[in-house]
Amino acid sequence: MSHHWRGWCLLRPGVLLYGGTIGTNQLHAHHAVHLIVSAEPFTVADAQGRRLTTRTAVIPPDTGHAILTGARGALLAQLEPGSSPGRSLLAASGAGAGASTWSPPLPRLTHAGTGPGPHQVAAPLTFARPSDGHEHSAEAAAALKIVEDWTGQRRAAEIPIHPAVEMAIAVIPALLAGGPVRLGVLAAAVYLSPSRLAHLFSAHVGIPLRPYVRWQRLQHAIRLVAAGESLTVAAHGAGFTDGSHFTRVFRHNFGTAPSTLAAAIDWLP
Repeated sequence: MSHHWRGWCLLRPGVLLYGGTIGTNQLHAHHAVHLIVSAEPFTVADAQGRRLTTRTAVIPPDTGHAILTGARGALLAQLEPGSSPGRSLLAASGAGAGASTWSPPLPRLTHAGTGPGPHQVAAPLTFARPSDGHEHSAEAAAALKIVEDWTGQRRAAEIPIHPAVEMAIAVIPALLAGGPVRLGVLAAAVYLSPSRLAHLFSAHVGIPLRPYVRWQRLQHAIRLVAAGESLTVAAHGAGFTDGSHFTRVFRHNFGTAPSTLAAAIDWLP
């Protein structure tokens, strides 16, 4: 997020949600499934320089992209690639690496902050609602409903994930707290060989284990920043070797430095 970005941000398990004005950023690639819905057209480019001007975009994990022109009234959601919402969104959108496929034929939304469009989902996925009393609580609740509608186009049961991969995803947070996450240790915890787990993880989550773990560390650092910690404390608390390491990973994932978090974002509880 560059200094051109300004708005509110909400963190929930499996989702980072932003609402407000989006600005330009550098070419980057994050390990999440990225949904952008905007009241105004914005222009996004892929790593080959192909451009798309649209009001909606779904960007798959580890896909290089940059926002060339921003927009007001935007909603951005970054979803865990191994989560049911993340897998559902990718399956429903058919989004691919080329910019021409980033604008999917999904439900029409009139505005990112006014609620879902006419398409209704029978059994939407649910996220915890923001606390009442915050200036942007109602807007965030409406934005979460939009994400539920977009990710609920296919039921999670229709997109199965291997039980060992599901178990590994559940185990990783506890391993992160103790230091580096070793493939062998994780494989033993889910009763598979390291090579088998590595293959299954990439196949079912969409990215290899190592970048997934790095994404988990980055999210933890963001949660610490949202809780009021300094960037240095957040970097060490999330297991980065130092502030410079955290900055490099953050810039690779968001296209700008982490120092912009404190300057431009209003964090919701």
